[in-house]
Amino acid sequence: MVNMSGAPQSVDELLEAYAVGPAPVVRANFVTTLDGHATGGDGKSGSINSTADKQVFDLLRALADVVVVGAGTIRAEGYGRLRTEDPAMLELRRAAGRPDHPVLAVVTASGDLPEKVVEPDPEAGELLALCAAAVADELADRLGADAVIPCGADTVEASVAIEALHARGLQQVLTEGGPHLLGTWLQAGVVDELCLTVRPIIAGGTGPRIVEAPIGAGLLASFDLRHALAMEGDLMLRYVARRSET
Repeated sequence: MVNMSGAPQSVDELLEAYAVGPAPVVRANFVTTLDGHATGGDGKSGSINSTADKQVFDLLRALADVVVVGAGTIRAEGYGRLRTEDPAMLELRRAAGRPDHPVLAVVTASGDLPEKVVEPDPEAGELLALCAAAVADELADRLGADAVIPCGADTVEASVAIEALHARGLQQVLTEGGPHLLGTWLQAGVVDELCLTVRPIIAGGTGPRIVEAPIGAGLLASFDLRHALAMEGDLMLRYVARRSET
């Protein structure tokens, strides 16, 4: 699908553009400036997003069973438990038989979680910790054993984390970052789709890109373009991973 009109998209149009089937899917959703920055000068992605980007952001959350975010991004962006506040997105979730709010899964090797996400919130989605086994007991004391999923001895292994989420019935997985988490997941080959908003702005200076990976990591992934939508000056891209034939 290619739409270069620049006009806002309706909920139904966006749903058609971003819909997935019942099979498990791992999506990543990011925003970037024309010069490749993933955040503004304040270190937050929110300072470079837009109304159009927020439309897609909300829709992708509405289609997700679980949103996976690194603990560093949780702190930097000020995440709390997830709530679906838009009535249209709430209707989408209910029509698909999903709970009103997606689960928030925080990736942490150190066990350091901000109190903002640890505090119970009965009006929001559940919290899971995808953690290193070394800190699992400590997190279980804070969150409860059912909320803690060890995914490696000293690190959080991407493939183990995804398998564990799927085993809990969380089939539609969405990650919103940060760049280190995306780099790790791309290296592990677990990302099926990349949804990318390109903002027509130049941030200048230095700052994170959407992916951080070790120097010399080589080609992390290849993608095929599924659609390109122009919305209010932004370019909304949906890419599907090109899997190697074996």
